[in-house]
Amino acid sequence: MKLKGSYTVEATVIISVSLILFGLAVALAYELFKESINYVAQAGENYDAVRMFRLKEAAMDVINAIRD
Repeated sequence: MKLKGSYTVEATVIISVSLILFGLAVALAYELFKESINYVAQAGENYDAVRMFRLKEAAMDVINAIRD
């Protein structure tokens, strides 16, 4: 009977730590999202999403060509 209780205590610690890490990851993602929104707001008309997307696609094509 003693082992069942120790598994419960260990599971409680593991779940608590997991939830804390998950919460920190969500908070970090939210902060990154806010920074991105602020950057786009400050960049204003200088930010061209289509040009950035095409640049990213071209870079991915080059990376994939190097891999193959």
